[in-house]
Amino acid sequence: ILAAKRKAVDHALKVALETKAGDLSETDAQHDGLGGAIWHFTEAVLCQPFVAVERREAARRIRDAFIPDLSVLSDSYADEAAAAKANRPKLEALEAELRMLPTPDGHTLYEWALAFVDKGDELARKLAARTQGSALEAFRQQTALRVTTIGLIGRFRASLRDELKENPALPATIEADLFSGLDGLSQRRAE
Repeated sequence: ILAAKRKAVDHALKVALETKAGDLSETDAQHDGLGGAIWHFTEAVLCQPFVAVERREAARRIRDAFIPDLSVLSDSYADEAAAAKANRPKLEALEAELRMLPTPDGHTLYEWALAFVDKGDELARKLAARTQGSALEAFRQQTALRVTTIGLIGRFRASLRDELKENPALPATIEADLFSGLDGLSQRRAE
């Protein structure tokens, strides 16, 4: 039974870590990659001396609206998600400027900006899902697993003590040998 409980605890930890980091970090990496591409693209347009003035001004407005500074791409998930919500109306307002700048992949900067905002919205949805029902249910399951496992260990220890009373041939240090690791953890937690 203890081996099965340990397997369940290991699985719960793995799922919790994957839920916290993996899904959000992948979406964030795509969001930040798109934002970096937009910033560097507008930087290239602004630096190139032979680009038409109206295109350079469009690039400046786009940068100011979406990625005024690369540091915004290292903001928290929540801040980036909130920025995406604020950026959605800017897509429509700057659509003409975004569409006048062709990108190397055969699209326009509009598609890049749309994907950037979409990834920000996706980040917001995943954050909300993580903090709502699924996270609460996972917490309940983890709490139940913790309580039942601790109870099982306590019952095992009590049974071992009963066995030691009835069977003096067992080593006197068996309880300390078996539970020293757990006792150490409990001591450190108490401290």
